[in-house]
Amino acid sequence: MTTKNVHSQSNIVVRFFSSVKLAIFLFIILALTSIIGTVLPQGESLQFYLENYGPFYFKIIRTLRLYDTYHAWWYLALMGLFSVNLIVCTVKRFPYTLRLFKRNYLEMGRDDLLRRPFKTQWKTAEKTNPSDLRASLVETFSSLAGKPEARENVDGGQLYLSDKGKWSYWGVYLIHLSVLVIFAGAIFGSLTGFKGRMMLLEGESTDHAVQMDSSGNMKKIPLGFSLRCDKFKVDFYRNGAPKLFKSDLTVIDGGKEVLKRSIVVNSPLTYKGVTFYQSSYQSVPDLKIRIVSSDGKQKVLDLSAFDKGLWPEKKLLVGIIKYLPNVHGAPAARVYVGDPSGNNGDAIWLLEGHDREVSLGDNTFRLSLVSAKEKYMTGLQVKKDPGVWVVWLGCAMMIIGFAIVFWVGHRRLWLWMGKDGEKLHVILAGQTNKNKVSFEKEFEKVKKAIDTQIGEK
Repeated sequence: MTTKNVHSQSNIVVRFFSSVKLAIFLFIILALTSIIGTVLPQGESLQFYLENYGPFYFKIIRTLRLYDTYHAWWYLALMGLFSVNLIVCTVKRFPYTLRLFKRNYLEMGRDDLLRRPFKTQWKTAEKTNPSDLRASLVETFSSLAGKPEARENVDGGQLYLSDKGKWSYWGVYLIHLSVLVIFAGAIFGSLTGFKGRMMLLEGESTDHAVQMDSSGNMKKIPLGFSLRCDKFKVDFYRNGAPKLFKSDLTVIDGGKEVLKRSIVVNSPLTYKGVTFYQSSYQSVPDLKIRIVSSDGKQKVLDLSAFDKGLWPEKKLLVGIIKYLPNVHGAPAARVYVGDPSGNNGDAIWLLEGHDREVSLGDNTFRLSLVSAKEKYMTGLQVKKDPGVWVVWLGCAMMIIGFAIVFWVGHRRLWLWMGKDGEKLHVILAGQTNKNKVSFEKEFEKVKKAIDTQIGEK
């Protein structure tokens, strides 16, 4: 392959990665996928997505890892490609910006000034003393436009330049850098932090959160301390919709209670960089089941949704499968009844006030639902993001960058004075790259002051 071909191919690559169309396309795709990641619940079990979104959308969610959008390989690849596009655009544009920044705007002649967008000129009357007027005009120009730079012997006169806001050319690079900082913070946070969840009953504590891994399985994430739910309260509107749910939490570290805090939605608890958000709740049954064996012996089991009750003497295991608070005016529960090995058992419905008989091998058992009540579990979202401060730094940089780009302009004001015979020829010229309305007011202010001085002379 010749050097010419290599150079041609490299130009194609540079043009591709520096394309504005590519940047717009990637920005739109990232925005859309971020919306999906925000709207679609993240980190739930695969069964949750199957039950709530159906088989068709479940396949898409599982294949594209939309249950963990911001850690999916394709999302990170989009961020990487957008970063490369941004870097290439920045490097390609940098020499041009550097030339603008280094340009000496004193290297201009009288004719160049008269080609500026804003300009005006005066010639004093013959009776005027040019030497006296020159010093007065420079002082006025300095006080209104700012301390100027000066250059002698410009078309037979002196040129003064007030140059402000030249640094504003770097505002766009601050925006580019801010995007890269935000991406870096997001990636750093995703690699070193986590986002999980936990469900706690009143009085229950845990030292871990759960999170879905890349295979769609739930894994435990150690916290390094324990969290206990002391009390959970939920209030409802008259239509049954939840009005408020609040959790009273205690942090236990090293066996000691180190922090107590009540949290509600949008008022989280943070400890050692781990933040707990009130996100949901779940009602669970608390059942009392009486079992009478064929030999007249009986056993009362207290069961919650995630408990299993065992009658060791009879080698009988009972567990809750489903609970309905109201079936024909009474609570009902579907329970598993069998031996502890799980090889021999049956699932039956129990309705409060009605007995059910189950035969297991040579044994017969009569079961009855003695009482049933609901209690609540608090649902907490658990998040640790060490990169959040980097992201906030990037956001602050972006705001400053946009403020510079949209509101700070590079404005130049020139004052040239030279002799034209016995008269003093004065030129005031100006130029700005933005905020022309504001600059025009400044120009007119300087022009009016000079005009007044020349008229007085």
